Amino acid sequence: MTRFPRPGCWFRFTPTDWNFICDTLALNERGKAGFKAMIDDPDAVPIILDNDKLFEAAIISRKAALLSPELFFFIVVRHSLKEFGITEVAVADYMAVVCADFGCTPTKGPDEINHSVDSLYSVDYLEAIESASRHQKFFLHVQCANQFLVLTCLYPDFLHRRAERRGAPDVDYYEQVVVSHLDAARQHVLADEFALEETFEKVAGCFPPARRAMNHTVREYLNLGQ
Repeated sequence: MTRFPRPGCWFRFTPTDWNFICDTLALNERGKAGFKAMIDDPDAVPIILDNDKLFEAAIISRKAALLSPELFFFIVVRHSLKEFGITEVAVADYMAVVCADFGCTPTKGPDEINHSVDSLYSVDYLEAIESASRHQKFFLHVQCANQFLVLTCLYPDFLHRRAERRGAPDVDYYEQVVVSHLDAARQHVLADEFALEETFEKVAGCFPPARRAMNHTVREYLNLGQ
């Protein structure tokens, strides 16, 4: 992972992101002025981002190229999870950060991602964890969970093809890899230090339906070069 996932992906939004949100949701200049006042309130930001007009503007109207990976994936993940009844903002926030850091971006296309993970298996992490220090084990558990979270959510067809071609495990297996490594990370002392214990628990608890929600959105609306 390029960065350790931390809650609050909106703290990484760009000025262009905020202009997009404002232009999409504010109907007039008075509305824009009120909107700019609201975004200074951290408690109001998740409420603002819940508006379905953002998904319609970014995905249906094809304006996603304007957005940072953080805003793009938060809009996609939040919409997808709500459609499947998963309403916890912390889950969407964490998954969006992970997808933004490791998923498909304008500078990292699907071909590059497929090439970099084509020989990646969970057993590689198990072997590394076995010989790692107690401190290192935590980060390996998190990295393993996050990499397979991205693969199972955004590139399920890649995993299907690899399973058919090589006899490798399929999506359902790696779904459980995500859950088990998040659980292991949650139980580590560093999870409390990074204030991620509760987040790991929430993501692991709802990941199977969350993964299916993301697969549905990817196939219906996104073209990630699978």
